[in-house]
Amino acid sequence: MTIADRFYAWTGSDIDAENLPIRVGQLRARLEHYPLMIASQLLVSVLLCAMMWDVVAHQVLLGWLAALGAMHLVEGYHWWRYRDRLQSLDECRVWRARLILLVTMVGTIWGSAGVLMFVPGDLAYQVLLISVILGVAAGAVTLNPVFPPSLYIFVGLLILPILLLSLAIGDRVHVILATMLAIYLGFVLNAGRGLSRTFEQSLRGEWENARLVGQLVQQKERAERAQQDAELASRMKSQFFAAANHDLRQPMHALAMYVEVLKSGTLSEQTKATVMQLERSVEVMCSMFDTLLDISRLDAGVVQATSEPFALGPMFDKLRGEFEMLARDKGLRLEMAPCSDTVCSDPLLLERILRNLLANAIRYTERGGVTVTCRLVDEGARIEVCDTGIGISPEHLPHIFEEYYQVSNRQRDRSKGLGLGLAIVERLARLLGCRMQVHSTQGEGSCFSFVIPARGPDVMMANDPAT
Repeated sequence: MTIADRFYAWTGSDIDAENLPIRVGQLRARLEHYPLMIASQLLVSVLLCAMMWDVVAHQVLLGWLAALGAMHLVEGYHWWRYRDRLQSLDECRVWRARLILLVTMVGTIWGSAGVLMFVPGDLAYQVLLISVILGVAAGAVTLNPVFPPSLYIFVGLLILPILLLSLAIGDRVHVILATMLAIYLGFVLNAGRGLSRTFEQSLRGEWENARLVGQLVQQKERAERAQQDAELASRMKSQFFAAANHDLRQPMHALAMYVEVLKSGTLSEQTKATVMQLERSVEVMCSMFDTLLDISRLDAGVVQATSEPFALGPMFDKLRGEFEMLARDKGLRLEMAPCSDTVCSDPLLLERILRNLLANAIRYTERGGVTVTCRLVDEGARIEVCDTGIGISPEHLPHIFEEYYQVSNRQRDRSKGLGLGLAIVERLARLLGCRMQVHSTQGEGSCFSFVIPARGPDVMMANDPAT
């Protein structure tokens, strides 16, 4: 490591690819202060020369002032011409070298004032000169810590000449003055070093925050793109199934027909048993396939609700006829309260909702029964399907309307379905403008309910308020 590299490392001005954003911030801050520094030093230099006009040779004062003014012009030119060139590593290193050279020249001129304007034998003017020099040093501490080398070089060159001159005189007063100057120099440099570290830490914090924000933005963009891709894939899948609905159902129905043909033939007992197992497998497969196609058509937006006034009574009678035998086979009672209400909704979609709820209720009930009721409320007609089955624990309730979620089928027995029944119910209810509600107690049963919204007094009426 060269002497220059050691100096840069000690003063916190080493520049590499890793700390480049920090060094750019320091150099830019130094350049932002340049006009103020030049103006303040010119003003102080003129006032200093005016103060010393009667005790120092005029040519010395004017020569010193001209040299300082010329250096400030050089500084101003470089600042104006190259102030925006801080984009790359090489540009920053050039500005670092340029600043150190300019500060060294200006500091040397200011330090020479301590010798050129030193009035021998007149302690009052000497103290005035020292006061001005210390004031300039204090100002440098407030403006230069943003770029530490400029502080150390300028303050050192400013104070050391008059300090050494005081030591050279050697009397008690000047030795005390030199000691005080040395203490002040150490204090100023230490204070400037602390300020420079604080400024660098603030820059590092800002840069780290900006880097983290950038990473978060990138992660958010990636997540959004992934979500969009997933949504697009899901829509394409749903659209494919919805479009291929007829073509995909045909071979499934043909397979079921072939099984029926096999059953009608003369078969051995073993073959009959095999055909019966095949029939059950085909039934399960057709049911699963129909369910998948239903959910796909709903996701693809193919299913649309069409509202029309109709009576609920005939629909309840039809469903009772379909599910009464199934319930009786399981030793359950199916109670469907008489309902003579007229509603305005989509009868086909409403029937599918009730059919799915009834099938679920009977499937997960082993004793007791299933009850379906309908009654008028302020919002419309409220339909409830309640059972005395296994119930649902509280931790599962928020998830029961999710696709493929099955509380009591952890072994993934496909004879129990795919876990899409309630997902279909929830989507159909949304199409009808209904909100599904569920109340359940584990081991005691569940109650699913929804309200068919009222479309107006001329559309919905209660012929039998008791129901």
